[in-house]
Amino acid sequence: MKTLLLQTLTPVLIFCATVLPGAVRVEAQDPDANLVDEVIARINSGVIMRSAFESSQRDVLEELKKQGLKGEELEKKFNEWKPRILDELINTQLLAQRAKDMSINVDAQVNQQLLRMMKDNNCESLECLSQKMREANFDIEEVKRIMGENFSKDAVIGREVYGRVYQQLTEKEKRDAYEKNKEFFTEPGELTLSRIYIAFGKDQAQAAATAQDVLKQARSGAVEFGTLAERFSDDDLGKKNKGLIGVIKIPDLAPAVKEAVEKAPAGSITDPVKLENGFYIFRIDQRKDSVALPYEDEKVQDAIGRYLVNLKSEKQIEEYLTKLRDEAFIEIDPRFQFHNSKVKSAQSKRVPYIEEKERKRLEKEKEKERKAAAKNSRAGK
Repeated sequence: MKTLLLQTLTPVLIFCATVLPGAVRVEAQDPDANLVDEVIARINSGVIMRSAFESSQRDVLEELKKQGLKGEELEKKFNEWKPRILDELINTQLLAQRAKDMSINVDAQVNQQLLRMMKDNNCESLECLSQKMREANFDIEEVKRIMGENFSKDAVIGREVYGRVYQQLTEKEKRDAYEKNKEFFTEPGELTLSRIYIAFGKDQAQAAATAQDVLKQARSGAVEFGTLAERFSDDDLGKKNKGLIGVIKIPDLAPAVKEAVEKAPAGSITDPVKLENGFYIFRIDQRKDSVALPYEDEKVQDAIGRYLVNLKSEKQIEEYLTKLRDEAFIEIDPRFQFHNSKVKSAQSKRVPYIEEKERKRLEKEKEKERKAAAKNSRAGK
């Protein structure tokens, strides 16, 4: 059950703009874990808890181990990741806050994802899904919160960065991208295939001789191909469907099969193709050749736009995040302020933290005092 839940949770709870394994994955609750938690960073009116940071650390460490890293190499790479972990948690918090400022509502997307998870886990109600999550040590409210943060984050980046980059694309840039990448704007060819399968059995030489005899009959036209498939194929496909496989895109074919059929004309029959378990004789029933899509095609326009936006947005995303960080009140516990972190703490660690609303109120009062002083100064002149 836990495996199924992880399979359905994993595609949802990941970063899109950054590669941070598990930074937003819901961590299973350890019954023996220390229940005392603490705030390690304050971002405006939001906070990041130590438990979230340590959970992300464990996930990154596991991911690095899966990549085969060990010993000193693992320790070095993990230490490189440490500041990035907290940076990304802070970035996500800032983007989620920005989404609220922009009145972005992602409830529909969260609900749609929950419905998919219910279907994947054979649940007809949210209560059922919640129960299965509890059994696998997941908290559905935490899952919903994280999904909401990430959908919000993506929406903000989409509007504030991707949208603006796309609007600035020139016709020349898009046409140049099309010309340089034409091979990617081609609909692959398709083949409708039938086949006769002759298993190796105990005597591979005898199977090869049988395949050649069947091929001779098929090409002579004396016996219809489907009848030969029914008579000689060593599987149900031949007996039930007269060897008909159906429509297959050429790039999806196994290399040996692709080589045999890719350029063969419709109606032709291939020589026996030797694969792992036997010989296969293919007939090309129909073929549809690949077609280069024109520049004006809607799918081409969409693909070019996404390609160029992704190509150009990395710098803009970092600039946008830097701007959000510069405008925010960020206070980081000195124990978690890494020297090579992009996010730096406000120089106010020694005074009590002021809640965001109170801080803004004080700023407004100071601004009023400044204006009043300026007005009095002008009146005195």
